[in-house]
Order: sequence, then structure tokens, then C-alpha cells
Amino acid sequence: MPKQYRALAVAILAVTVAVASGYARGKEAPTAPGTYKQWGPDIDTITIVKTLKLSDYDNVIVMPFDTSKTPMPDKSEKSYESVKSALDSYTESLVEALRDELKGKSVKQSSSSSKSARTLIIRGSVDDISPGSRAKRYVGGFGAGAAGNKTSGQIVDAKSGAVLIRFTQERRSAGTWKFAGGNDKQVMRDSIHAMGQDIAHMLEVFK
Repeated sequence: MPKQYRALAVAILAVTVAVASGYARGKEAPTAPGTYKQWGPDIDTITIVKTLKLSDYDNVIVMPFDTSKTPMPDKSEKSYESVKSALDSYTESLVEALRDELKGKSVKQSSSSSKSARTLIIRGSVDDISPGSRAKRYVGGFGAGAAGNKTSGQIVDAKSGAVLIRFTQERRSAGTWKFAGGNDKQVMRDSIHAMGQDIAHMLEVFK
């Protein structure tokens, strides 16, 4: 096949794939009870126990995410302190992202549960967190050496105590726009912010 036709064929294929992906992402996410993978706005796994309406809630309380079982690097490793710092501020970083995304909602961090009406509680645990590799981010780009985190969480109706949603999600950040790929702490924080955005976008599906 002549070079110009080969290039045209590749371009057509790329456009076709992009359009198909756009249709897939544009499909309305199911909100009926059930367990779904690759759901809605890029959520890895979600179990909808009971359908909710976000408009029924004014307040969102984020309880401290459990980091007691999160795998840690050895204390002798260079990344130990940056990973510890990222975990220590994990919930705070989540709240910042949720507050920016959930317009019109009061989003607060609290170490105590609530029984208030019109309130959602977000709680969970950090299953994994990784600083990636700054050297690979700097040299490789295109996702090489990305930092990331994985969490398992629940969305709870505060008044009844009923679990409405369970989810697991992993989010990565490549530090693409940061000088020299960004330091480990910065890029892990970015991945946690992205996790908060994912949770907000998940809730927004339940209009």
C-alpha cells in the first residue's frame, strides 16, 4: 500500500476509534441497584445498593479515610516521608476537590459521624498509594512513572445510616505540566485530587 494511503487509513481508523469511544463514554450510566464495572464517568467498580437523588442532600461530610492498612515503603527508602505526608493529608485533599466540584453543597471533613437529615457521608480506606518515579516522568512522559492511589469507599445516608453506594477506584497522575515531572508529594496530591473529582462526578450522575 502506498505511504500516503497507509497514512490515510491510519487516520481514518484513529477517528473511528475516537468516535466509538465518545459514544461509549456518552452513554447514560445506569442508576438502578446492581454492581457495575467501568461505570459512568470512568468509575472502576460501583455497587448501587439504593438509588439516591443528589438534589435531596445539602451537605456532604467526608470522614477520615482509613490509611492504617495502606502498604508503605520501607522507612529507609527515599519515598517514605513523601508517601506518609500524602496519606496524612489524604482526606483534606479529597475534601478540597469535592468542594470545588460539588457546587451548591456544603462539603466538610469530620472525624465524627452525623445523623443529620439531607446529609451524605463519604467514608473509605486507601488501598494503595504510589509516588511513581520522578525520573521516568521527566524522561519518559506519556504516563511513564505516574503516581497513583486506589481507594474503596462508601456513600451513606447520614440520617438512616444506610449504605447507598460502594465503589472502588484507582486514579493516576503523570505530573505532565509540572517542572521536571513534579516531586513525588505534588504528583500524589494531584492523583488524590483527581480521586475527589471522580467521586464528585459519580455523585452528580444521581441527579
